[in-house]
Amino acid sequence: MQNENMITKIREGGVAQGASQIEARNQLLQQELGFRAGGKAEYALITSCFNPYLEPQDMKAFAKLLEYYEVDYTLLPKEYCCGDPFFLHAIDEKHEGDLSQADDLAREFFEENLKQVRQAGASKILAYCAGCEMIFQRTGGDISEQIMWHPTLLAQLFKGGKLELKADYYSGCHRYRKALNITPDLDSVLAALNRIEGLELNHLDSSLCCMNAEQIESLVPTIKHKTIITPCSGCTLFLRKALAEQSDYRVFMLSEVLWAVVDGHPL
Repeated sequence: MQNENMITKIREGGVAQGASQIEARNQLLQQELGFRAGGKAEYALITSCFNPYLEPQDMKAFAKLLEYYEVDYTLLPKEYCCGDPFFLHAIDEKHEGDLSQADDLAREFFEENLKQVRQAGASKILAYCAGCEMIFQRTGGDISEQIMWHPTLLAQLFKGGKLELKADYYSGCHRYRKALNITPDLDSVLAALNRIEGLELNHLDSSLCCMNAEQIESLVPTIKHKTIITPCSGCTLFLRKALAEQSDYRVFMLSEVLWAVVDGHPL
Protein backbone atom coordinates (compact mmCIF):
# COMPACT_ATOMS: atom_id res chain seq x y z
CA MET A 1 0.00 0.00 0.00
CA GLN A 2 1.30 3.44 -0.90
CA ASN A 3 2.11 6.13 1.67
CA GLU A 4 -1.22 7.93 2.17
CA ASN A 5 0.38 10.62 4.33
CA MET A 6 2.78 11.55 1.55
CA ILE A 7 -0.03 11.54 -1.00
CA THR A 8 -2.00 13.98 1.15
CA LYS A 9 1.04 16.23 1.62
CA ILE A 10 1.67 16.36 -2.12
CA ARG A 11 -1.93 17.16 -2.91
CA GLU A 12 -1.89 19.97 -0.36
CA GLY A 13 1.56 21.44 -0.91
CA GLY A 14 2.82 20.11 -4.24
CA VAL A 15 6.03 18.54 -2.99
CA ALA A 16 6.48 15.62 -0.61
CA GLN A 17 7.33 17.86 2.35
CA GLY A 18 3.83 19.35 2.31
CA ALA A 19 2.28 22.80 2.49
CA SER A 20 4.06 23.81 5.71
CA GLN A 21 7.40 23.84 3.89
CA ILE A 22 6.40 25.91 0.84
CA GLU A 23 7.70 29.26 2.12
CA ALA A 24 11.03 27.86 3.33
CA ARG A 25 11.47 25.89 0.12
CA ASN A 26 10.82 28.93 -2.06
CA GLN A 27 13.33 30.93 -0.02
CA LEU A 28 15.93 28.18 -0.42
CA LEU A 29 15.43 27.89 -4.17
CA GLN A 30 15.24 31.56 -5.04
CA GLN A 31 17.24 33.45 -2.42
CA GLU A 32 19.88 30.92 -1.41
CA LEU A 33 20.34 28.86 -4.57
CA GLY A 34 19.59 31.67 -7.03
CA PHE A 35 16.85 30.27 -9.27
CA ARG A 36 14.40 32.56 -11.06
CA ALA A 37 10.63 32.33 -10.81
CA GLY A 38 7.73 34.03 -12.53
CA GLY A 39 6.78 35.13 -16.02
CA LYS A 40 6.95 33.46 -19.40
CA ALA A 41 9.93 31.29 -20.30
CA GLU A 42 11.19 28.70 -22.78
CA TYR A 43 12.07 26.18 -20.06
CA ALA A 44 10.00 25.19 -17.03
CA LEU A 45 12.45 23.95 -14.40
CA ILE A 46 11.44 21.13 -12.04
CA THR A 47 13.85 21.06 -9.11
CA SER A 48 12.42 17.92 -7.37
CA CYS A 49 11.24 17.42 -3.81
CA PHE A 50 14.54 16.41 -2.25
CA ASN A 51 17.50 17.61 -4.35
CA PRO A 52 17.48 21.23 -3.10
CA TYR A 53 18.20 19.78 0.35
CA LEU A 54 20.46 16.90 -0.73
CA GLU A 55 22.62 18.78 -3.25
CA PRO A 56 22.40 22.54 -2.61
CA GLN A 57 25.96 23.20 -3.81
CA ASP A 58 25.43 21.47 -7.13
CA MET A 59 22.06 23.14 -7.60
CA LYS A 60 23.61 26.54 -6.90
CA ALA A 61 26.25 25.79 -9.53
CA PHE A 62 23.47 24.74 -11.92
CA ALA A 63 21.66 28.05 -11.34
CA LYS A 64 24.90 29.90 -12.14
CA LEU A 65 25.33 27.88 -15.34
CA LEU A 66 21.78 28.73 -16.41
CA GLU A 67 22.56 32.41 -15.92
CA TYR A 68 25.94 32.16 -17.64
CA TYR A 69 24.42 30.55 -20.72
CA GLU A 70 21.44 32.92 -20.62
CA VAL A 71 18.90 30.11 -20.49
CA ASP A 72 15.33 31.40 -20.50
CA TYR A 73 13.71 29.45 -17.66
CA THR A 74 11.36 29.73 -14.72
CA LEU A 75 10.41 27.75 -11.66
CA LEU A 76 6.77 26.74 -11.42
CA PRO A 77 4.59 28.65 -8.94
CA LYS A 78 3.69 25.37 -7.20
CA GLU A 79 5.84 22.44 -8.28
CA TYR A 80 4.29 19.01 -7.78
CA CYS A 81 6.18 15.83 -6.94
CA CYS A 82 6.76 13.62 -9.97
CA GLY A 83 5.63 10.54 -8.05
CA ASP A 84 9.00 8.80 -8.07
CA PRO A 85 8.81 7.64 -4.40
CA PHE A 86 5.67 5.67 -5.20
CA PHE A 87 7.38 3.83 -8.06
CA LEU A 88 10.37 3.01 -5.84
CA HIS A 89 7.99 1.60 -3.25
CA ALA A 90 6.12 -0.43 -5.87
CA ILE A 91 9.35 -1.89 -7.29
CA ASP A 92 10.78 -2.77 -3.87
CA GLU A 93 7.65 -4.09 -2.18
CA LYS A 94 5.93 -5.69 -5.20
CA HIS A 95 2.46 -5.37 -3.67
CA GLU A 96 -0.47 -5.91 -6.00
CA GLY A 97 -1.87 -2.62 -7.28
CA ASP A 98 0.99 -0.41 -6.07
CA LEU A 99 2.50 0.13 -9.52
CA SER A 100 -0.89 0.95 -11.01
CA GLN A 101 -1.54 3.42 -8.18
CA ALA A 102 1.89 4.97 -8.74
CA ASP A 103 1.01 5.53 -12.40
CA ASP A 104 -2.31 7.11 -11.44
CA LEU A 105 -0.67 9.44 -8.92
CA ALA A 106 2.10 10.38 -11.33
CA ARG A 107 -0.47 11.31 -13.99
CA GLU A 108 -2.45 13.37 -11.47
CA PHE A 109 0.61 15.31 -10.32
CA PHE A 110 2.03 15.66 -13.83
CA GLU A 111 -1.19 17.29 -14.99
CA GLU A 112 -0.84 19.89 -12.23
CA ASN A 113 2.72 20.64 -13.38
CA LEU A 114 1.73 20.68 -17.04
CA LYS A 115 -0.98 23.30 -16.45
CA GLN A 116 1.67 25.62 -15.02
CA VAL A 117 4.17 24.78 -17.76
CA ARG A 118 1.65 25.86 -20.36
CA GLN A 119 0.66 28.97 -18.42
CA ALA A 120 4.35 29.94 -18.55
CA GLY A 121 4.39 29.35 -22.30
CA ALA A 122 7.27 26.90 -21.90
CA SER A 123 8.03 24.49 -24.71
CA LYS A 124 10.50 22.42 -22.66
CA ILE A 125 10.28 20.77 -19.25
CA LEU A 126 13.73 20.69 -17.66
CA ALA A 127 14.10 18.21 -14.79
CA TYR A 128 17.08 18.53 -12.48
CA CYS A 129 16.49 15.05 -11.04
CA ALA A 130 16.95 11.88 -13.10
CA GLY A 131 14.01 10.33 -11.27
CA CYS A 132 11.71 13.20 -12.18
CA GLU A 133 12.75 13.05 -15.82
CA MET A 134 12.13 9.31 -15.89
CA ILE A 135 8.62 9.60 -14.46
CA PHE A 136 7.78 12.51 -16.75
CA GLN A 137 8.87 10.44 -19.75
CA ARG A 138 6.72 7.54 -18.55
CA THR A 139 3.71 9.73 -17.80
CA GLY A 140 3.80 12.52 -20.36
CA GLY A 141 5.79 11.14 -23.24
CA ASP A 142 3.10 11.98 -25.79
CA ILE A 143 2.85 15.70 -24.97
CA SER A 144 4.13 18.37 -27.37
CA GLU A 145 6.56 19.83 -24.81
CA GLN A 146 10.07 18.38 -24.78
CA ILE A 147 11.11 16.67 -21.55
CA MET A 148 14.83 16.70 -20.72
CA TRP A 149 17.21 15.89 -17.88
CA HIS A 150 19.51 18.77 -16.94
CA PRO A 151 22.80 17.12 -18.14
CA THR A 152 21.28 16.87 -21.62
CA LEU A 153 20.95 20.67 -21.70
CA LEU A 154 24.39 21.23 -20.18
CA ALA A 155 26.01 19.01 -22.80
CA GLN A 156 24.39 21.15 -25.49
CA LEU A 157 25.67 24.37 -23.93
CA PHE A 158 29.10 23.47 -22.57
CA LYS A 159 31.84 23.70 -25.21
CA GLY A 160 34.80 22.71 -23.06
CA GLY A 161 37.61 24.12 -20.99
CA LYS A 162 40.43 23.14 -18.66
CA LEU A 163 40.53 21.54 -15.23
CA GLU A 164 43.57 19.69 -13.95
CA LEU A 165 42.00 16.87 -11.99
CA LYS A 166 42.15 13.11 -11.57
CA ALA A 167 38.82 11.69 -10.50
CA ASP A 168 36.73 8.54 -10.42
CA TYR A 169 33.49 8.51 -12.40
CA TYR A 170 30.50 6.49 -11.25
CA SER A 171 27.47 6.71 -13.52
CA GLY A 172 25.26 4.79 -11.11
CA CYS A 173 23.43 1.55 -11.85
CA HIS A 174 19.97 3.21 -12.12
CA ARG A 175 18.34 -0.12 -11.31
CA TYR A 176 14.98 1.46 -10.50
CA ARG A 177 14.96 3.23 -13.86
CA LYS A 178 15.87 0.05 -15.69
CA ALA A 179 13.02 -1.75 -13.95
CA LEU A 180 10.70 0.72 -15.68
CA ASN A 181 12.58 0.46 -19.00
CA ILE A 182 13.75 4.10 -18.90
CA THR A 183 17.36 5.12 -18.36
CA PRO A 184 18.79 8.64 -18.04
CA ASP A 185 20.89 10.31 -20.72
CA LEU A 186 24.29 9.25 -19.39
CA ASP A 187 25.88 9.85 -22.80
CA SER A 188 25.41 13.60 -22.32
CA VAL A 189 27.12 13.48 -18.92
CA LEU A 190 30.22 11.87 -20.42
CA ALA A 191 30.10 14.10 -23.50
CA ALA A 192 30.39 17.16 -21.26
CA LEU A 193 33.10 15.68 -19.03
CA ASN A 194 35.12 14.50 -22.03
CA ARG A 195 35.36 18.11 -23.26
CA ILE A 196 37.37 19.10 -20.19
CA GLU A 197 41.08 19.25 -20.95
CA GLY A 198 43.14 17.94 -18.05
CA LEU A 199 40.38 15.86 -16.50
CA GLU A 200 41.38 12.20 -16.16
CA LEU A 201 38.61 9.78 -15.25
CA ASN A 202 38.80 6.31 -13.77
CA HIS A 203 35.49 4.65 -14.63
CA LEU A 204 33.98 2.64 -11.79
CA ASP A 205 31.81 -0.43 -12.33
CA SER A 206 28.29 0.90 -12.87
CA SER A 207 26.77 -2.56 -12.48
CA LEU A 208 27.49 -2.32 -8.76
CA CYS A 209 24.72 -0.59 -6.81
CA CYS A 210 25.77 1.95 -4.18
CA MET A 211 22.52 1.28 -2.27
CA ASN A 212 23.39 -2.40 -1.83
CA ALA A 213 25.63 -2.97 1.21
CA GLU A 214 27.55 -5.88 -0.32
CA GLN A 215 28.01 -4.19 -3.69
CA ILE A 216 29.20 -0.87 -2.23
CA GLU A 217 31.81 -2.87 -0.29
CA SER A 218 33.04 -4.19 -3.63
CA LEU A 219 32.89 -0.75 -5.25
CA VAL A 220 34.83 1.27 -2.66
CA PRO A 221 38.19 -0.58 -3.04
CA THR A 222 38.20 0.20 -6.78
CA ILE A 223 38.17 3.96 -6.15
CA LYS A 224 41.57 5.34 -7.14
CA HIS A 225 41.27 9.05 -6.44
CA LYS A 226 40.03 11.37 -3.71
CA THR A 227 37.46 12.98 -6.01
CA ILE A 228 34.42 11.14 -7.35
CA ILE A 229 32.01 12.48 -9.96
CA THR A 230 28.50 11.08 -10.39
CA PRO A 231 25.40 12.47 -12.12
CA CYS A 232 23.00 10.96 -9.56
CA SER A 233 22.11 12.67 -6.27
CA GLY A 234 21.13 9.33 -4.78
CA CYS A 235 24.60 8.02 -5.57
CA THR A 236 26.26 11.04 -3.95
CA LEU A 237 24.32 10.30 -0.77
CA PHE A 238 25.35 6.65 -0.56
CA LEU A 239 28.93 7.22 -1.71
CA ARG A 240 29.45 9.90 0.93
CA LYS A 241 27.96 7.60 3.54
CA ALA A 242 30.28 4.76 2.50
CA LEU A 243 33.30 7.08 2.62
CA ALA A 244 32.27 9.01 5.73
CA GLU A 245 35.11 7.68 7.86
CA GLN A 246 37.61 8.84 5.24
CA SER A 247 36.98 12.59 5.37
CA ASP A 248 39.38 13.52 2.56
CA TYR A 249 37.12 12.06 -0.15
CA ARG A 250 34.94 14.46 -2.15
CA VAL A 251 31.88 13.60 -4.24
CA PHE A 252 30.62 16.02 -6.91
CA MET A 253 27.81 16.11 -9.44
CA LEU A 254 28.07 17.48 -12.96
CA SER A 255 27.12 21.14 -12.47
CA GLU A 256 29.78 21.81 -9.84
CA VAL A 257 32.43 20.36 -12.13
CA LEU A 258 31.31 22.36 -15.17
CA TRP A 259 30.92 25.58 -13.19
CA ALA A 260 34.50 25.21 -11.91
CA VAL A 261 35.65 24.98 -15.53
CA VAL A 262 33.52 27.90 -16.75
CA ASP A 263 34.33 30.12 -13.76
CA GLY A 264 38.00 29.19 -13.71
CA HIS A 265 38.25 28.13 -10.07
CA PRO A 266 39.71 24.85 -8.75
CA LEU A 267 37.30 22.14 -7.79
